[in-house]
Amino acid sequence: MASAVDWSQLLPELLELILDRLTCLSDHLHFVSVCSSWRSVIISNCCPRRLLPFLMLPPSNDNTDQTRPFFNLSSHWIKELHVPEIHQKWCCGSSHGWLVTVDESTGEIQLFNPVSRGRIQLPSLSTFSYPQHNFEPDFTSNKHYIHKAILSSNPYRTSDYVVVANVTNRKMLAYWKPGADRWTTIRSEQWVHFEDFIYYKGLLYAISNNGPLVTYDFSFEPPIGKEIIGEPPGGRRCSMYYLVESLGELWLVSRQFKWLSNEVDNNDDANYYKDFIVHPPFEFKTMKFQVCKLDESKREWIQMKSIDDRILFLGNSYSISLPAQEFQGCKGNSIYFSDDYTYGPYEPPSEGYHDMGVFNFESRRVESFIELSTPSLTAPTFWFTPEPFGSATISFIFKLFNID
Repeated sequence: MASAVDWSQLLPELLELILDRLTCLSDHLHFVSVCSSWRSVIISNCCPRRLLPFLMLPPSNDNTDQTRPFFNLSSHWIKELHVPEIHQKWCCGSSHGWLVTVDESTGEIQLFNPVSRGRIQLPSLSTFSYPQHNFEPDFTSNKHYIHKAILSSNPYRTSDYVVVANVTNRKMLAYWKPGADRWTTIRSEQWVHFEDFIYYKGLLYAISNNGPLVTYDFSFEPPIGKEIIGEPPGGRRCSMYYLVESLGELWLVSRQFKWLSNEVDNNDDANYYKDFIVHPPFEFKTMKFQVCKLDESKREWIQMKSIDDRILFLGNSYSISLPAQEFQGCKGNSIYFSDDYTYGPYEPPSEGYHDMGVFNFESRRVESFIELSTPSLTAPTFWFTPEPFGSATISFIFKLFNID
């Protein structure tokens, strides 16, 4: 009778060969659960290259333990992590594994990396200025001054990065580069009210609320702006725009709200919304999305009927696209979205942040992916995707998956 194999005694070289063939997070988690020797190999070899985003939820009202809940899409668990570095801070962006936060009382702005616990201090809100409008920040409402902020790249990988934000009710673009002592506003009467912006092929691409797609080249000072596409044919027909890079292409995602106070005039819309029920009866709810891809040679948007096996994550965070076949717990051909709608620069949604879900292109319906104890939240949620950072990333992920 053959003796049992002691898998813990496999040579590290063989374990590394096995590890090289693992493609998704669940495989890595099964790998580390075998024994301590297998776990040590995965820690020394860093973590999987791709991770599903975790949804960072707002803290409880008292939050005396200075924690933040993180929702895990793979396991559908909510894990509380101790992050005192962002206690009483308002998050206004998430990209490349970093959070952009504003201190609610002082207006101080910082970058914070929950994995490494690294912090980078940025110039405060007091360094924003708009002399052409004679406008200065209102420090009684610090947390709603910045709508969204992103990084061009990970500060751990390069010192040549830019932080870009859209601010005030005009949603003008402002930016900061390492070494600067204040934020710089991109002044333009032609291009304002930017709803989303990402880095694509070395340039900042920004979409305004009336449709023009604009690029900015930050290798120049001031940045050089250029309009790529004007207003979409037929004008604006959506509630919000998003930009996301997917498979090397630039996609424009249109998000459509259903406003309960509005009557449905179009017969197609009437049929689409005939089963529409929201409880409790909020003022609006996301009902559908459309996706177009940029034809760079013709400078036009081409509408797509589906996004195949891709998964999109949209919200205040840097929008991302991932392949569904590499992950468990998420549906392909779907868009996962969080609530990032605001009424103005200093005003949160009147009924709280409540509009989260997943839209599937095959069913054409929005479903819930998370059950919350309250129907609305006092602060927005953020998709947070850890970027590989050695053993620190593994330890962070172990906490989120309750692995000791």
